[in-house]
Amino acid sequence: MRNYLLNGYTEIFGAEIGTLIYGAGKGIIRSFQDFDLCAEPYMKHPKNTIYYFGDLDYEGIGIYENLAEKFRSRWKILPFVPAYQAMLGKAEQITELPETKEHQNRNISTQFFSCFDEIMVKKMEAVLDKDRYIPQEILNTADF
Repeated sequence: MRNYLLNGYTEIFGAEIGTLIYGAGKGIIRSFQDFDLCAEPYMKHPKNTIYYFGDLDYEGIGIYENLAEKFRSRWKILPFVPAYQAMLGKAEQITELPETKEHQNRNISTQFFSCFDEIMVKKMEAVLDKDRYIPQEILNTADF
């Protein structure tokens, strides 16, 4: 996504994207703790919507839920639904998805799933119930 934006594109899946922050998994929590110190004022504006996009697995969902909860008084943080739709679409074309990494914390709430329609939720739950996951890297610039 970064290279795509650096090449002059401003939309990903039809959404205008002004800034992309790479969080390195759980590292995004630490990044946001320092957000006020290092981010440009336009990025910190409380009316901004921040979209989250990560692997479709228990850890990725948990990271989103922790991030959204921890900073909900400051920013609206939502899953980037079009990216997850695209991930699911591509995953349907793959015969076997990777196995869920061992020792993932499976303690998630319904917060993440509440952002999607029922059909998408069922598809995501089917992936997780089979102990599989969809890495965000399933998408590439040709998909945007």
